[in-house]
Amino acid sequence: MRLLLPLAAIISLALAAAGCGGEENTLESLAGTPAAIHIVKDVEAMANACKNPSKKSHQAGVAGYANLAKITSIHPNATFGPEDTEVTMRQLLRRSVEKTGHCIGVSVDANGRYHVE
Repeated sequence: MRLLLPLAAIISLALAAAGCGGEENTLESLAGTPAAIHIVKDVEAMANACKNPSKKSHQAGVAGYANLAKITSIHPNATFGPEDTEVTMRQLLRRSVEKTGHCIGVSVDANGRYHVE
């Protein structure tokens, strides 16, 4: 029993230091995670589909959109980007589709619904 009290204290301090149980509005940043590499590659693939139109770049752009949508569905409110200009994954996906979606046949309407053309 004596051993459990210090252990419980250490665990509670570690959780508090890690931010667990903190404010609900705290957003997790994906910058610096393994997912960050995939996010950048996916956005670049979508942009490349517009810059260099070909069947291969179109397919890569569609795959990039699908991967970005998958990450967004898992972490919709996670942030990504440089510290002063971070956006949520939802915002990143929406902006990417608004700018490059026409090149891969995907659009987003004013209500935030995505459509495949």
